[in-house]
Amino acid sequence: METDRKQMSAAIAVIRWSARISGVIVVGFLLFMFIGESLESHPQSGAMELIGLIGLALMGLYCVAMLLALKWERTGLLLGVAALGSFFIMVFLGLFHGNVSGGFSPRGVLNPFLLAFWLPIVLYLLCWGLEGLVRRKKALL
Repeated sequence: METDRKQMSAAIAVIRWSARISGVIVVGFLLFMFIGESLESHPQSGAMELIGLIGLALMGLYCVAMLLALKWERTGLLLGVAALGSFFIMVFLGLFHGNVSGGFSPRGVLNPFLLAFWLPIVLYLLCWGLEGLVRRKKALL
């Protein structure tokens, strides 16, 4: 019984660190993409559309949430779910111009590149669920 509890604690620790590392990797990738696009020399374009600014703000909020989750997991998790969920709703509705066609398609919300952003959130949710399971088991004993 004690070994089960130790194994569960070890599993929770591995999942938690996997979520943290994947969250930092995603944030780093998005930061490098943003910096790279900002520094690229191309002709001056017009003002950005409002829907593009909203999408950019949601992804920025997602990055802040993943960094916040390093210290406060549940707060960062809930903020990340709200930000990324809103972004995916916009993608599903096809509000963005360009290569995004919307809907359940490889060019919509089933884009593997976009789905990778859910990995830290799923891992944090799994960690949260396992911690609740351990608490319930302790309460029964």
